[in-house]
Amino acid sequence: MRASRGIAYPPIADHGVIGHLHTAALICTDGTVDWYCSPRFDSPSIFASLLDTRLGGHFALRPAVGEWQNKQLYFPDTNVLITRFLTADGVAEVQDFMPVGEIADDLQRDQLVRRVISVRGRMRFELECAPPL
Repeated sequence: MRASRGIAYPPIADHGVIGHLHTAALICTDGTVDWYCSPRFDSPSIFASLLDTRLGGHFALRPAVGEWQNKQLYFPDTNVLITRFLTADGVAEVQDFMPVGEIADDLQRDQLVRRVISVRGRMRFELECAPPL
């Protein structure tokens, strides 16, 4: 639940957007997918905690430690969103992107890729996939 992250509704400015021409996802600076609809922009949402933290669902990927600092940026000249986490023990990042894929059998192959990279030191991550209720 969103309240476990210590914030009810983060500001929209705390989100990066990734997409692949057919749909998009909003990723919060704390590593949570707060909005994602698939396979098109007008499709029903898969995660919608941006609108309802209790029932909307989310997909969180964040450090398992209690205290961290974070920063969000795009890899230059790409739509790859990097959420970097800094702790006393290390630096790691979550890289989020949606590859532009080919249409096969008149179906768009939707993918939301989330990749965890260790930059320096060690850091344990936790994953929380909470589909909508």
